[in-house]
Amino acid sequence: MANCIYCQCKAGLLKKTCQDCLEMLEVIKKLGDHFSFRELLDGLMATSVSNEKIEKFLETDINGQGSIRDMITARMTNDLARTMGQETDMSPQKVKTIRELEKKNPTPNDLPGHINPYRR
Repeated sequence: MANCIYCQCKAGLLKKTCQDCLEMLEVIKKLGDHFSFRELLDGLMATSVSNEKIEKFLETDINGQGSIRDMITARMTNDLARTMGQETDMSPQKVKTIRELEKKNPTPNDLPGHINPYRR
């Protein structure tokens, strides 16, 4: 019995992807090239897949180049920058690096204690 490459649950004999993850991949394919994160989440939540499994799916980093969430964030960032007339080269790897740096060095508002709304 093989495990799913996305969620690590049992996928079946000789299968790389479980039925739930196949369903989520189909949702992404149906959305096309340009969709908002809200549209993605609405589509994924309309499936019978649990929220925990959706989170696991979005955090999957199969080839070490960034998770599915990183890929979507990079695409949306590039689309927004182009719409505003800016040159951009955001990649899933860069999004992954930024996300990892934020975990290591939290912004002041992420630190425990009183939050000053004027502090940046």
